[in-house]
Amino acid sequence: LKTINIYLAYALTGLVVGLLLYILLKIGLIWARAPKVPVLAPNPSEDEYQSYLSQTIEMLKYNKNLSEIDFDSNILTKEELVTMAFDILDKKSLPLIKGNANTIFISTAISQNGSLDSILVLTSMVKMIWQLASVYQTRPSLKSMGKLYLQVASVIFMARSIEDADIIEDQLEPLIAAILGESIASAIPGMVPITNLVVSSIMEGSINAYLTLRVGIVTQAYLGMEVPQTKSFIRKHASLQSLSYMGSIIADNSKLVIKSIATSVKKASSNTAKKWFGKKGTAK
Repeated sequence: LKTINIYLAYALTGLVVGLLLYILLKIGLIWARAPKVPVLAPNPSEDEYQSYLSQTIEMLKYNKNLSEIDFDSNILTKEELVTMAFDILDKKSLPLIKGNANTIFISTAISQNGSLDSILVLTSMVKMIWQLASVYQTRPSLKSMGKLYLQVASVIFMARSIEDADIIEDQLEPLIAAILGESIASAIPGMVPITNLVVSSIMEGSINAYLTLRVGIVTQAYLGMEVPQTKSFIRKHASLQSLSYMGSIIADNSKLVIKSIATSVKKASSNTAKKWFGKKGTAK
């Protein structure tokens, strides 16, 4: 801008700097004024537990997804109210988790691009955690959201235990093989053998979908826990829950993936044949 007018350059630069400072100030104020998420201390006394429930109820009162609950009712205890509220939020958020897992399954199974798939999965998970937090509304500040991301990451990316490896190897793979046999036979008549490409694609999509489910369920645990649990318990619970949903995800999406691969193979074969016969005709 100096080539046009030096004062115009200074004015616009000052405006941009002022705007950035204003945004940073607003973020700082939001961070400082945001209410703290209730935290239950280890081995709490009865008074501490009741206080924790009261704080949680006060926070849940403002959740638009819980308008059907009368938090001022004297019929239910505080613990029953909190449990009911989190049960409702769990049910509302589960379709969101499954939807993300379905999208990741199809996208990564068809794409087969390692770098692109990694970015896609990571972006989807970050977005999903934010969406889940919006449903529960128990993480209202940037600071608490940052803590949530760290909590989920600490569970997901810690060294996988022997139990987790056994689940993937002994249960997930046979499940995929059983469903794949039926899908291929019905989707592509006459195609009895399972090609390496199809197996690789479905396996890639299944693993990414399984990881997405795990991240979603771990996030649910941190957003909607009446009583804090250990990381080991949360990880195992998430693994088992994720596995229970994998059958329907594979069954619903594998035919689409197989048809996409079959279509691509047919197009590639057709193009190759046209080129070959075209060259042969030219030679004649």
